[in-house]
Parts: sequence; structure tokens; C-alpha cells
Amino acid sequence: MKYLNRLGFVCALSAFGALLVGCGATPEGTEQFDSSTEALNPGQCNRAEPKDVLIASLLKNSWIAGYPLTRLTVDVAGNVVGAAAPDLVQGDLEIINSVPEARASVVAALADIAGLPDYGIAGMGPEMPSCAAVPAWTPSGVTTTSTTESEFFTDGVNDASWRKTHMAFGKQCPLVKRLGNLDIVDPPGDGSTNEPVSTTVSATGVRANALQLCPAGTSVGTYCKLYSSYGLNYSGRSCQLYYGRLICALN
Repeated sequence: MKYLNRLGFVCALSAFGALLVGCGATPEGTEQFDSSTEALNPGQCNRAEPKDVLIASLLKNSWIAGYPLTRLTVDVAGNVVGAAAPDLVQGDLEIINSVPEARASVVAALADIAGLPDYGIAGMGPEMPSCAAVPAWTPSGVTTTSTTESEFFTDGVNDASWRKTHMAFGKQCPLVKRLGNLDIVDPPGDGSTNEPVSTTVSATGVRANALQLCPAGTSVGTYCKLYSSYGLNYSGRSCQLYYGRLICALN
């Protein structure tokens, strides 16, 4: 597992660093969970809906790209947009805007943080197993996936803004959570693994670009991993058609 605690490392490894997070925050004033036992406690995981993995991925990729979610707004058509959003964030937004439940959740979160200044981003902690099987959105409907949680670290700039942002998205997504004084996010897997090749993983596949698109000419169903993945093999994601584009999505 990798431990990245400075923004410089995050940016340098954004193409190939594995920075998995998750979705499910607990608002302040509610019950908190001990970080050593939360992965075994089904409470947070059981509240997850298929759209929540999309929100968790948005938080993860915004952190990798160093792009505060306070920069997101809602346009006249009701879609979530971001000024000069990097491809890692734009790819998530394009999918979220096409999934009504996910878009509604992000719009609601943004309403709670309108006008907040940008917060500073430093890095993420080591990956820890979290939800073993939660419902997850796919182009064809719903599947199940496992998540991996990581702690998010700020650089101390406008921390109050980050706390409010984390809380706002946590209200909408049970995979963005607060454990004691830790800010946790649980995204789904990136489609890569270091395990030996077996019946559940593949030694061959393709890497999607930052917009989550598989290379041109790739066959539907080909194993794929996300742009920021680092594992040796391929598992859990394949190239699937969605609105005429071939995206790297959960199986």
C-alpha cells in the first residue's frame, strides 16, 4: 500500500498512483465509529445505494487532481460543472450528470457549501479494506463491489471549508464518513490488483484515460483499469458502452 501525505506526491503519481477512497460520511453530532472496527461494522455499508460509488469516486479523483469541490457549480440545465476541471474530475461529472440520483445528491451537497473558499489538499493515507459488497452503478444497471477506505489530509488552508464540504457530501453518501477525527472516503476498486493471475483476475487488459474511456478500438468486455491504478493484473472492471462511448466501468 502507498502512503502519500504531500500534494506533490499526489500530483506526481496521479497517472499511476493507487489512491482509493470511499463514500459515507457521518455528520457531526451523530454516532462515531472506531476506525479499527468500522470495516467490520455493516452499518455504513448497508446504507449505500448504487449512486454512492460515483460520489465516492468523485471525491477520490478530486483529491488526486488537487481540485477542491468548492469550485463545482450547477448550470442552468441542472448539471454539475466545474471551472477548469481536470479530466479526472470531468470524467466523473459526465457520468454523474447522466445518473439522476447521483446528480441530485451532488447538487444537494453543493447547495450546502455554496460560497465557501477553496480548501488546501495534501494527500491520502494507506488503503484499508472497508465494505465487502455494496450495490454499485454500472452502465447496464446495478452490480456489487468492494470499497477501500483512506484518510484525507489537508494542508491546513481553509480547513473549515473542507470540513463543511466533507460533511455536505457525507450527508448524501454513506461512503464518505467521519471516524473520530479522521476524514474518510471509500471508493470502489480501480480495476487493478497485484494478486497472481487466477480465475478472478486477468494478466491482460487496457488502461483507461483520465476521462475513464477505454482506448479506441478496444473490444467491449475487455478487462480495464482506471488511469490512476497501479496493480499488475486486471480485476473488477471492463470496457462497456454507455451513451456511445466505451467507458471503464465496474462489472
